[in-house]
Amino acid sequence: MISRLNKILTFYDSEPTEILHGIIWLIFFPISYTLEHGSNFMVFVSIIIGFCSLYSTLFLSLKIRKTMSVSTFIMSIVAVMLFFRNGDYNCPTHWFWFILSISAFFNSRRILNHYYRKSIKHGNP
Repeated sequence: MISRLNKILTFYDSEPTEILHGIIWLIFFPISYTLEHGSNFMVFVSIIIGFCSLYSTLFLSLKIRKTMSVSTFIMSIVAVMLFFRNGDYNCPTHWFWFILSISAFFNSRRILNHYYRKSIKHGNP
């Protein structure tokens, strides 16, 4: 069962997850963060990352998608640090961002594997 889960999290289709992450960073993070902390630079960065992630998934190359998946992973780690910096670990919405960072990690891993397998297959290491 563990090996099957590892295979799914490593090699299966990543577009639905990329679209979900794009929507989360474009809409849900700005709303959530603004309600708790007010609007600042992180809201603007989140909107840019969310829009670029959606756009790259729908229209651009795997190389750009690879970059955006790493960006969403980094953004999710930053969000976890921002929400947990006050020591509020009991809020269920804050744990959502931790789970999202795990999802972003596996999505980045999946896209990186696909990108490097494709580049080796076509002779572009």
